[in-house]
Amino acid sequence: MTPQIAWCWASGLIEIGDTVPENNEAGDGAIVIAEGPKSALRGRLEAMARSGHDGRLLVPGVPEAETQSDAAGALGAWLSWCALGNGRRSSYGVTFATMKAIDDAPLSTTVQIGPTDI
Repeated sequence: MTPQIAWCWASGLIEIGDTVPENNEAGDGAIVIAEGPKSALRGRLEAMARSGHDGRLLVPGVPEAETQSDAAGALGAWLSWCALGNGRRSSYGVTFATMKAIDDAPLSTTVQIGPTDI
């Protein structure tokens, strides 16, 4: 079971990898949204995220949001829905972040997620 991390950008684009990218010079950074075994993470995200026209995964509602506040609301609602499966056998070890964990993290910090963030 190789663990991987999923993150999203302000655009709503979701990416998966071994390490979270660094913030750019403008301070824009990735938001960690989930972690879990490589074998299960992509499948869970494909089932719960929106698929763009080019096949890329997107956080539902974020690309259409007119303001950053609306985008944050869409991300929060989606993560709350996704996190309902945290700790369940059917999650196959994938754990989604919660907005509380994201909001409580200092800027430029990777958010550690786990069952206590439910």
